[in-house]
Amino acid sequence: MPEADVVTIGAPMLPDPARLAALMGEAIGTGWLANGGVLHSRLERALARDNCRPGQSLALVSSGTTALMLALRLGNLPEGSEVITSPLSFAATVQAIAWCGFRPVFADVDPDTLTLCPRAVEAAVTPRTAAVLPVHFLGVPCDVAGLAQVARRHRLWLVHDAAHAFGVTLDGRPIAAFGDASAFSLHATKVLHTGEGGFVVTGEARAAERLRRLRNFGLEAGRMAGPGINGKLSEMQAAMGLALLPDLPAEIAARHALRARYDAALAGLSAIRVPEGRAGASPALTTYALRMDAGLRARLHWTLAEDRVLARDHFPLLCGPGTAWPDAPIVTTAPAPVAPLVGPEVLCLPFYGRVSDRDADRIAAIVRRVADEEERA
Repeated sequence: MPEADVVTIGAPMLPDPARLAALMGEAIGTGWLANGGVLHSRLERALARDNCRPGQSLALVSSGTTALMLALRLGNLPEGSEVITSPLSFAATVQAIAWCGFRPVFADVDPDTLTLCPRAVEAAVTPRTAAVLPVHFLGVPCDVAGLAQVARRHRLWLVHDAAHAFGVTLDGRPIAAFGDASAFSLHATKVLHTGEGGFVVTGEARAAERLRRLRNFGLEAGRMAGPGINGKLSEMQAAMGLALLPDLPAEIAARHALRARYDAALAGLSAIRVPEGRAGASPALTTYALRMDAGLRARLHWTLAEDRVLARDHFPLLCGPGTAWPDAPIVTTAPAPVAPLVGPEVLCLPFYGRVSDRDADRIAAIVRRVADEEERA
């Protein structure tokens, strides 16, 4: 099979070269390449229109990990505080907690949505707990109402990791409408990107000013007024985001069409299922996930790879043997933790606008064939 037929798990949107060059030329013409230039401000305003509710503000930062760190820091948490999070996520979620000097505590997930379980969070709260960091895992919104109740009851700072959830709405509201702050990624693997980058949305009083100070060394009027890092987004990164914005509606439409094509082709399988997501939520734009038993997942992953289709088995647990937190337990209200059982069930198929109908049908045919073999075995 020709090398051109390889289908990767993801592929970044690529800007029109002339449009990108014109934007970069604009930055060069002003001589302002960093520290909140005109392109940076323009991209912030554009993103705020679709991602903020009235009273909220948005701040661009240098990465999704930086967004998580600054969103946590906005809560003025005591040094060494515990932050409850999910064991099912990308490493950045827990790394951000650790880099801020806080201690991660892992609570169990819901077996259907794979997102942080409010009952497990409640069981994990101690006098040292200061915040909760749920994850909209694979673009499925977590139980925002249940987690907000726990956070209010214990006066905890509530930050949502929305790295997988750009463009997702819940009950008609942007996903950033929930919690005290939400952290997003603009990495090249996301539906909209700046190469590297991220942003924070918050509605807390005076948070916008503090957030801008935090991302700029803690400076106020040229003097260090508090903690901070160099978390700014450059004008070149902003140019990338602005160059891609005109193509975003078409990319989103293509991903919706690809999801519908996969859904139709994979309907009726018993050994492999497509998670339904959460009621009231729009479909994820970053991932298309399947669930199956771990043995079947391994066989399907390998069979797809043999046909030059690079799927991805998300995600290894963030705690337990072989991790940075080998002895950390998963707090659960179930007889045994759910996360170690359901994590190995997930396989993500290639999901981006340049997946052709032919390739989508080829991928679906492989999935169906492997599933049928499993049922006959």
